[in-house]
Amino acid sequence: MDARIETTPTPSVPTYGLPRSVLLVGAAVAALIVIALLVAVVLPARPTEYAAGTPEAAFQDFYRAWESGDIDAAYGHLSSNVTGQLTLTEYRTRDSEQSWQREQDRRLVLLGADVTGERALLSLRVDAFSGGGLGGQRSSYERSVRLVRENGSWLIDEPLVGIESTGYMY
Repeated sequence: MDARIETTPTPSVPTYGLPRSVLLVGAAVAALIVIALLVAVVLPARPTEYAAGTPEAAFQDFYRAWESGDIDAAYGHLSSNVTGQLTLTEYRTRDSEQSWQREQDRRLVLLGADVTGERALLSLRVDAFSGGGLGGQRSSYERSVRLVRENGSWLIDEPLVGIESTGYMY
């Protein structure tokens, strides 16, 4: 007796999906996007550092001093025109009135600098953030800041507390 086992070929299951290589490439791209998003969220953005002796660096030094609460140092970055009309005591008073700025989540972005001789005009964008997560909001506005070079140093030539004008003198 000849025992033959006959098998019928199993019909191949049709695949309606994408080829495996396309799926692998898609998964790799998705993984890279997730990693990039995590890096953007986890790593803090570092402020740009400007060359010493530039108007940009002078404003950055002023703002850092003010932001850290070193009012005397911030006042030291103001021009003689401003300090001649606004004493340190008056500046401290204006600072206490405008201290709310330190509590705001803000980012300053330098858009450009126009330097003409001993004068400079910095163009800034102020981004303010409120809320958080998916419901967070951002608002922006642009402003300019005047600087003047006195005795070889760039100084703020308007009465600023933080990024806001004190309203004094003007």
